[in-house]
Amino acid sequence: MIKSFNPPDFSRFQMRALIIGAVGFLLLLIGAVINREEFFQAYLIGFAFWTGISVGSLALLMLQHLTGGGWGFVIRRILEASTRTIPLVVALFIPIIIGSHSLYEWTHKEVLEANKVISFKTPYLNLSFFTVRAVVYLGAWFLLAFFLNKWSLQQDRTGDRSYAKNMRVLSGPGMVILIFTVTFASIDWFMSLEAEWFSTIYGFLFVAAWTLTALAFTITALATLSKGEPLNQIVAPLHFHDLGKLLLALVMLWSYFSFSQFLIILCGAVPVPVITKFETQSAQADTRSGAGARDAPDRFVPGAGTRIRS
Repeated sequence: MIKSFNPPDFSRFQMRALIIGAVGFLLLLIGAVINREEFFQAYLIGFAFWTGISVGSLALLMLQHLTGGGWGFVIRRILEASTRTIPLVVALFIPIIIGSHSLYEWTHKEVLEANKVISFKTPYLNLSFFTVRAVVYLGAWFLLAFFLNKWSLQQDRTGDRSYAKNMRVLSGPGMVILIFTVTFASIDWFMSLEAEWFSTIYGFLFVAAWTLTALAFTITALATLSKGEPLNQIVAPLHFHDLGKLLLALVMLWSYFSFSQFLIILCGAVPVPVITKFETQSAQADTRSGAGARDAPDRFVPGAGTRIRS
């Protein structure tokens, strides 16, 4: 059942945040007028950060329902509050649709005509399908957050433990859905900025980064809220130790994915020897003519980054 308590007073903080937000919005409009392309590029970066807190909190919330534990109990309300900002994420995505022509080269007809690689991806990279997929991603996140928050509130009001089972059952497939949608969202919204480039680990990098961002934000919020009721009677140093360990694990996971991404790019840039049928035929001809391999001139193979003997 819900127990009444005196929450900490955040009226001053809310007023300051409102003023900062109003000033930031005004600067946002000025930036859009001065330089449209750079405005949308900067906007996309900010959108990625704040979306990471909301969606990452959803991942942590479902993880808590699946695993239980005291570490998740003390941050559950903060995570739920963060997931309730997903409708704002939906609204904040609208400018990306509006500015898609300034962000994505695959929306330019002349680029598609000149670049066969990007043109080949047109069935997937087109604005209509791009928008439909975004609706699917955002809709899935919204529905997961909606039901988890709804059942949590009903459990608080009634004390019925069956709602805990509902949240646990939903969190299993919900976690799978979240990983897939975040993966494809990162490909659509960020990796397609360079339409010719691709990475197989890019989606997992965003899953780890957004979860890490959300946990760091949640720990900061918990440290602030634990100074007042009711968390000052619940939160103990042990909880922060557990959260710190989880934070370290996520940092290591994110670092591993980031290094793997770097390694993939590095290996792709290293030249490798190319052995061709032409080389074999030339060697046979040299043998018949009596010429040694040392007498054969070097021949450069374009794109191979090395030389072979012909």
